[in-house]
Amino acid sequence: MEIWLKQGDRHLRIPVLPSSYQVSTSQNNTTVNINELGEINLLGKRGLTEVSFSSFFPCHYESFCSTSIKRPKEYIRLLEKMKRNGAMRLHITGILSLKVTIETFDYEENDGTRDITYTLGLKEYRYLSIPESSLTSQTQETVTVRESPVPKAGRTHTVVKGECLISIARKETGSTDWKPVYEANKSTIGSNPNKIYPGQVLIIP
Repeated sequence: MEIWLKQGDRHLRIPVLPSSYQVSTSQNNTTVNINELGEINLLGKRGLTEVSFSSFFPCHYESFCSTSIKRPKEYIRLLEKMKRNGAMRLHITGILSLKVTIETFDYEENDGTRDITYTLGLKEYRYLSIPESSLTSQTQETVTVRESPVPKAGRTHTVVKGECLISIARKETGSTDWKPVYEANKSTIGSNPNKIYPGQVLIIP
């Protein structure tokens, strides 16, 4: 078995395999009490997987080392950098491969060997993907409807504050019949002929 932490071009192989490791998974279920039925369990989404283990960084190479070793302080510096930089891949060969972050890293030197013992706590990392807000989409569509395309031909009228279709029809055609103006500009005005806005450019039929 090998234990690796990989983050971009940084690769750290745990030099002394721990005597044991712990994997913790959870399920966010909810227990509720319903009349006539009593207590029931509602299934929720799964929680984040957590992995922890303890070992040591040896000062000198020994036969139990799984690879050639660095100085203990080099391992500490590397793990601190990886912790600050965020997500990485944890590989426990043949058992587990998981995107994780370092949540806790505790270490100490407690004897004269200059070996450093440590405990590493890792937590699963999930990428957050947020779909575009439907409210934002609706707002964008509304703005698009109200924006006037540049007319290709014919007379035009630019709406000013206080105008309505009747006043525009009277001014441009001499008639108070506003419906032809509305029909010619329905794609610009929208479904409500009473809602026109300053700056809109209307085609005069």
